[in-house]
Amino acid sequence: MVTVWKGVPFATVILLAALQGVPEPLYEAAKIDGAGALRRFSAITLPLIRGPLSFVFVITVINSVQAFDQVYALTGSNGGPETGTYLLGIMLFQNAFGFYEVGYASALAWVIFAILLVLTLVQLRFARRGAVDL
Repeated sequence: MVTVWKGVPFATVILLAALQGVPEPLYEAAKIDGAGALRRFSAITLPLIRGPLSFVFVITVINSVQAFDQVYALTGSNGGPETGTYLLGIMLFQNAFGFYEVGYASALAWVIFAILLVLTLVQLRFARRGAVDL
């Protein structure tokens, strides 16, 4: 609940701004041509907000990976498999400062970085591929 409470307003503002940037004449022309609401959404709205939508997706995933502080505070520094809150950040923290496996924690941090880098590059390619010039 805390993560949703923290992340939804940001995504809402970004997507609302993107939706307000879609030109109204496109909707009017589609309506005159007989396109229904679902068709207007899939043919006009979705392609025009693809960039902001993919941006929000990647930022949400990155924030989910960085959810260490919320879990640490809410579980009383007892996050782990027994509490159902074993996130990558908790795993990294426990290996580095609980078990003193600094090398393993460092390798885990690099793996997390690589996963997020690949995801971000895929998002950039996805956003550029579907770019629409008005």
